[in-house]
Amino acid sequence: MKPLAPPTADRRRFLLQAAGTLACVACSSSSMDQSPASGPIAAGKVAAVAVGSLTPIGDHPVVLGRDARGLYAMSTICTHRSCNMRNDGSVSASGLVCDCHGSRFDANGGVTVGPATKALDHYRVELATDGTITVQASQIVGADVRTVVA
Repeated sequence: MKPLAPPTADRRRFLLQAAGTLACVACSSSSMDQSPASGPIAAGKVAAVAVGSLTPIGDHPVVLGRDARGLYAMSTICTHRSCNMRNDGSVSASGLVCDCHGSRFDANGGVTVGPATKALDHYRVELATDGTITVQASQIVGADVRTVVA
């Protein structure tokens, strides 16, 4: 049996490209590069949202929060590499954690640990007279905007 010939430059290049392609396929099957939410999203009734809470809404990449100033909503898509923290991370009353690369966000979406450097997007929240909440995920608002709960 003849020993294998040492790899040539062309063969090395091919093997490196093949490995890179496999890595890209693996990345694309994860939750990276998730799309942000859009349009109106029904978010339940205000009576069910406790002050100090941060709760995912349905299967949308959005969380609904309530603090002493009112209701707010923000994205769960990490601003570092677009991982959906609902799938690859965690959401709690104290904030969001991205398991993809270790970024952490406080309960208002501000970055507390990188590599992310940009805060999470906030969305407009509407409150109907019957207490029904709608998140307008196509409308970005400032992180300080709240919908007052009477």
